[in-house]
Formats: sequence, C-alpha cells, structure tokens
Amino acid sequence: MLIPFIAALTLVVAQAPAPPSSAKPVTVLLAPTDVTRGTPRYLVGTAQEHVAEQLKARGLEVIRVEDVTRTLPKKKRTAMMRCNRTQPSCIASLGVAAKTDVVMVTEIGPYLNAYKAGVRVYTAQDGAPLVEESVPGVSEDQVLDALSKSLDVVVPRTLRVLRPEPVAPPPVTPPVAQQTPNVTPGEKQPVPGPDLTPGVQPPSQMDLTDTPKVETPGRRKWAWVPAAGGVVLAGVGAVFYVQSHSKYNKLTEGTEPLPNGQDVRDSGKRSQTLGVVGIGVGAAAIAAGALMYFLPVKQTNVQPSVTLTPQGGGLSLAGTWQ
Repeated sequence: MLIPFIAALTLVVAQAPAPPSSAKPVTVLLAPTDVTRGTPRYLVGTAQEHVAEQLKARGLEVIRVEDVTRTLPKKKRTAMMRCNRTQPSCIASLGVAAKTDVVMVTEIGPYLNAYKAGVRVYTAQDGAPLVEESVPGVSEDQVLDALSKSLDVVVPRTLRVLRPEPVAPPPVTPPVAQQTPNVTPGEKQPVPGPDLTPGVQPPSQMDLTDTPKVETPGRRKWAWVPAAGGVVLAGVGAVFYVQSHSKYNKLTEGTEPLPNGQDVRDSGKRSQTLGVVGIGVGAAAIAAGALMYFLPVKQTNVQPSVTLTPQGGGLSLAGTWQ
C-alpha cells in the first residue's frame, strides 16, 4: 500500500504547474518586411513562422501583426500594412496598436547571388532602433539557420535592455561582539602587553657600561700648540748648536794659544748643551702635536721623553693606546 501511494504522490507533484515567474515576459510584435523583388513570398512566410517559434522557445510572448490589424477599420488597416516598416512613425503606430514592448521586423532580401537574412528590433513607444543582426550571402536552404543565429544575438541584448537584472546588495558584515573580561573581586588581573609584530623582539635595557666612547674634537683642536712650541724650541736649540760648533772651530783651528781659551771652551759646552736640549725638546713637542692630531684612538696615554748624553741626545715615546 505504501509504494503505490508514494508513486501517485510523485506523479501529482510532477504534473503540478510550475509557479508563475514574477517578471512579466517581453511582448514582441512580429512584423514582416516588405516583399522585395527577387524574394519569393513563400520564403517570407516560412521565415516568419520560424522566427515566431524561435521567439516562443526563448520565453518571449509573440503577437502577430495580422491579429492587430484584423480589428482595425479597413482604411486604417490598409494604411498600416502599407507603411514603410523602416520609418519610426510606422513602427510606433504598430507598437501602440499592439501594446507590446518591442516591434521585430524580419528581413529577407537578395544579396549578390544569394540572400541576406536577419532581424531588426525597435522600441514600440517611439520606433527607435534597439538592435539588429543579419547574415549575408546565404542560400535559400540556409535562410532559417541564419535567422536563428541572428536571434541568438538579438534576443539577449533586448532582454538586457528591457529586463535588466537587479543588482544584489553588498553583503552585510555582522558586527563583532565585544568580549567583556570576567573580573573577580580581589584577584589580580593581567595587564595586556604591547602588540608586537611577530619576529620582532622588544628593545631590551641598554648596558651603560657598553656605551661607545665618542672622541671629542678638542685633542685635534689644540694639537698645534705643542707643535708650534716644538718648532720654536728646535730653532733656538739649532742656534745654540751652531754657536758651539763655531767656538769649537775657534779653539781647534788657531795656531796660537788663546788668552781666554778656558772661557771659550766653557761657553761652547753650554751652547752645545742648550742646543741639544732645545732641539730634543722641540722635536718631542712636535712629535706630541703630531700624535695628538693623527692618532685616531679613543684613549691615548703617550709621553715623549728626551735623553741627553755628553755625546748627544735621543728622543723616545712611551705610552698605551687602544
């Protein structure tokens, strides 16, 4: 018992009419073109029936021009059938009489040694051209196929103009609910830290002992002082040294004994000592100035020293640098 009941219910549901569409179908007044010389009348009639069937298969409501003119007075019917269907006034009169959305005219005419088949669509209110499509150079057996190809282009464009698809509203993003943290009285709550980018470490505390020591420009600024003093001392020492050499020649080159030879010898020794000391100290001062200017060190502790002997002197540098 259950299986026959289910089969009967399925048959009833399958035969139930589909719910009517909310959009009203587009109505088309199908008007044939004027029969031109070289086009058989039977071909025009066959093409008209083919276009009507194709329009119905595509979901359009077709109204034939004969159904409209049949109810009109003879004089008006004759004028409407004989009007030029390429004129906007003629198309508008047909559309107003039929109360349709558009007027479609089927065209079949000679083209070289073949035919040109196509359709033209006009707005019914004012007869303005809406869209047209045709296929030239087809034989008599290819006329119906050419009309079908033309309808494949014309019908979608007409529907897009007369029945545009509604624009879907943008999706609404639901608001994000704010989560309130549960706070327990007497319990210490964690404080949220800064939002750090993944892979980036927060800055740590800088060690003050590792702070780099910046060299101040004061050392180079005063490097000229010891250098200038060294030049002066070296010059004075050179003068005394020359004087001691002159007195030495005076003692050794003379053929007769000098009455004041002891004084000349003592004076020559003093001049020699002062000359060596001046030249040595001046050279040390110049070296110190050069070190102050050219050594690019952070910390320096360089001490120049001069060593004097009866036979001459020497200059030495001692210190540390980093």
